[in-house]
Amino acid sequence: MLKVSKVEILRTIAQIHAIARTTVREAIQEPVAFLLLLTAVVTTVMIPLFQFNRFSEEGRLARDGGLSSMLIFGLVLAAGTAGRAVAGEIESGTAAAVVGKPVARATFVVAKALGIFQVVLIFWCGQLAAILIAERISAHFVITDNFAGYVTDRFTLIFSAGALLLTLLISTLAHFIRRKGFGAIAFPGIALSQVVVVLASGFYNRMGQPYYVFAQAACDCGDAAHHAAGGIIYSPELNLRIIPAAILILFVLAIIVALATALATRLQSGAAMALCALVLIFGLAGDVLTVNAALFSPRGVLAGVLPDIQHFWLCDALARGGKIATAYLFEAGLYALTCCVLFLTAGCMAFKNRDLG
Repeated sequence: MLKVSKVEILRTIAQIHAIARTTVREAIQEPVAFLLLLTAVVTTVMIPLFQFNRFSEEGRLARDGGLSSMLIFGLVLAAGTAGRAVAGEIESGTAAAVVGKPVARATFVVAKALGIFQVVLIFWCGQLAAILIAERISAHFVITDNFAGYVTDRFTLIFSAGALLLTLLISTLAHFIRRKGFGAIAFPGIALSQVVVVLASGFYNRMGQPYYVFAQAACDCGDAAHHAAGGIIYSPELNLRIIPAAILILFVLAIIVALATALATRLQSGAAMALCALVLIFGLAGDVLTVNAALFSPRGVLAGVLPDIQHFWLCDALARGGKIATAYLFEAGLYALTCCVLFLTAGCMAFKNRDLG
């Protein structure tokens, strides 16, 4: 029976932590990572300015558009980072040097996947904050003592844009004055700036009136609820039902990270990204492609191998006040974890016999 000592376990954990930390530090300094996050955030926040139809629901276009950007830009970030962190290091010989330390090949693959997921997690936090901001900025029907009508929250838009500009300014000054890496500050800084805007938006209503001054909420609710809202100081007027839908997309991105890491052990970055995109497309169209398919037919085999991404894309479930059940999140999380384990196991097996010379 194989026995593993406590010292070996601790050494493996330390190796995983060191490799993952190095992967994060190198990945966020890549200009592509910064540009993907900045583009996703700016695109999402700007959606309400070009909204000419509410689609029978306030903020729906901003919500669905932001979640779509989270999925697409997150896929490109995950697959691209995996290509550079795994395939790039194999080609340059860095992987051979790391594995010869000695570091087990499975440890190397798992650590790389964890580091890439941390980068994606930072992106996800920033994009989720941008979606909440965009949904709040969108035109909502507001009732106050002196006004009733649709209002676009331009104050939060200004704060969000100002936070982005301030982050870019600080990153630029740190780069030229302190010789700090621009991406190392700008990438997490953009995500943090939007989170700060989300938290700060709870101190004023959609008309820009501070609660501590006006002591009332400009809310999209009835008269009775509006008068009951008096006397508050902090009230985040955010559509928090978006968070479970975003968590499901995070599960998809975790699957993409595991798949891209496994593919990068044998393929170049471009090929791995293309295959990840195909998995996403077939996964979203899984029910249509595999309906009434025989068990051992090509379509049946495809349905059994590819993850069903439709289980994670539930934007329509939020329509007209809908919610995603917490139990469903746990079930989807277990499904995503299973997919990640399978993909990483396949990646470790593929990397085990890879010639690194």
